[in-house]
Amino acid sequence: MGYESFKEELLDTLRQKAGEGKKIMVRKVEKNNGIEEEAVMILSKGGRIAPAIYLREFFESWEKAGESTEEIAGEILAQNAYQEKEVDFSLDCFDNYEKARGQVYFKLINYEMNKVLLTKVPYIAYLDLAIVFYYRLERGKFQGASMLIHNCNLEAWKINARQLLEDAVMNTSRKLPYTFQGMDALIRELSGEDEGLYTGEEIMYVLTNQEKYFGAAALLYPHVLSHISKILRCNFYVLPSSVHECILVPDQGQYSRFELARMVREVNQTQVEEDEILSYQVYYYDCQKEKLMM
Repeated sequence: MGYESFKEELLDTLRQKAGEGKKIMVRKVEKNNGIEEEAVMILSKGGRIAPAIYLREFFESWEKAGESTEEIAGEILAQNAYQEKEVDFSLDCFDNYEKARGQVYFKLINYEMNKVLLTKVPYIAYLDLAIVFYYRLERGKFQGASMLIHNCNLEAWKINARQLLEDAVMNTSRKLPYTFQGMDALIRELSGEDEGLYTGEEIMYVLTNQEKYFGAAALLYPHVLSHISKILRCNFYVLPSSVHECILVPDQGQYSRFELARMVREVNQTQVEEDEILSYQVYYYDCQKEKLMM
């Protein structure tokens, strides 16, 4: 049985097990970089939102473990019930911008890879990237979960993109403060090694936010790059290692731009999930011009 047959059988089973009070539907969820995934959503009567439960992982599990669709349907219903209970999300709050404005943030995505998506959402072009905006849950066990803001949301809120940008910049830089750390120091921290054992000079640094989630946006925090250039006392390259962080390399002759571009390409191809790729470009920060360039 292939994926389509599996999906139809699973949906039939879900409808039987969920009962008449639930509406079962499948939606294509557009993720970053043009990737689409199918998710099942189980709406209660009169409900407007529901958790998206992706089908692909259940299909792969069914192929490997041989679970019945009856068992998988039970797992999905249990997962849906848990998420419905734990997610503290009110559309009344989201519908009212005065209540929602404290939870709007911005992130960076690739412009070319997301051209279709960018016709539907407010954005600001930046280098080969786009600044887009999202609403972020700040309470409960699903704290940090996010929902992309679309053009229709701005219309409903009766605000313009400038207002959204002002609020998002303030929230993102204040609530998700940036971190700037040497690569070796970060590796030692993650591995639990004693930092005092290392006295060498760092040749690469990691810029992200404290949660290390959509942390590449820290590139645009007010005065951050200027401040870093004063710490490094030189110009530097910026390698967009993913949507979550960037690697900064002081321009001291250790690497050529060609070598760094090859490094970005290899990391994207071997280490980064497709929907987390930010760019294949290498950027350069000129501390005299106080400007990031391609």
